[in-house]
Amino acid sequence: MFFFSPQKDFIGHTIAHADEPVQAKHSTLTDGAEVTLLDCGVIRFEPNTASKLSLVISCGVHGNETAPIEIVSRLVSDLLSGEVTIAVRVLFILANPWAMAEDRRFVDLNMNRLFCGQWQHEDLSLKEVKRAAGLEAYVANFFAEEPVTVEQRLHYDCHTAIRASARERFAVYPFVHDRLLPEQQKVLLASADITTVLLQQESANTFSSFTSVKHDAQSFTLELGKVMPFGANDLLRFSGIDLLLRAVISGEELPSSSAEGIEEFVVHHTLEKSSESWKFHLPDNAPNFSEYAPGSLIAEDGSAQYLVGEEPEYIVFPNPGVKVGERAGLMLRKLRK
Repeated sequence: MFFFSPQKDFIGHTIAHADEPVQAKHSTLTDGAEVTLLDCGVIRFEPNTASKLSLVISCGVHGNETAPIEIVSRLVSDLLSGEVTIAVRVLFILANPWAMAEDRRFVDLNMNRLFCGQWQHEDLSLKEVKRAAGLEAYVANFFAEEPVTVEQRLHYDCHTAIRASARERFAVYPFVHDRLLPEQQKVLLASADITTVLLQQESANTFSSFTSVKHDAQSFTLELGKVMPFGANDLLRFSGIDLLLRAVISGEELPSSSAEGIEEFVVHHTLEKSSESWKFHLPDNAPNFSEYAPGSLIAEDGSAQYLVGEEPEYIVFPNPGVKVGERAGLMLRKLRK
């Protein structure tokens, strides 16, 4: 595969060229689609037919979240070989090659807190900071160059979780003022076996927030399972998202059935580590979406306590090891329909 030679695939090429300049490569595939390797871990496909969709598929923002990286690499190989045809514009991104190489979440800074321009306020000599800036530029150019036929922008930022979850797969929908989650997007998520959606209630600096807020895309952070090393993933457990991505890219007729099975949650409270005396009262191994009854003590700092209110609440992303002033978890409530 000349795009990645002498490496055999997108993963190998991305890791091998993490600290090397990548010569842009361009080719026309047998189905007439145009493909361009833009940079290390960034490759774009343009169909030879009028596309109604601009699709960004990213993963590896956290380098040890390997299953989505393997799925995307295999999908890119199938597109280059012609096994999968291309009906929409697609930009694939393997975001953090240094963390991928070291099997770490990140090297210097959590990249998924550097978007929406947050990178401008960090040390610009750090690799992940410069990479976040570069990825913003690639995405902006991808959307700016779309033809007039494009009617929708969609971004799936694919992750796996450090800890177990009472709901194995879930989506996070970024906050945009006065915007509701479309029913059709719920149907697509359900077709990928994602039946839980967390609706954010305030702006964030994640990759999906960037494309949502700055570029009016329907964007999602997708938590698809558990963190495992490269080669140790059971990719059958990720078949839902794999099949959805292939269907969207190849222009297959997408499901249009009801999304009745989708559970929606909203952020009720953000837990913040307020001082070194701050205490977390949940088990270290508490799974995401653990449910807590009214009155449960979640955290305290001196006389200040956070108690669950009048209805059950659920924890996601609990992390008591963060620095003072950083988010230590989110308390959710189920959205009543």
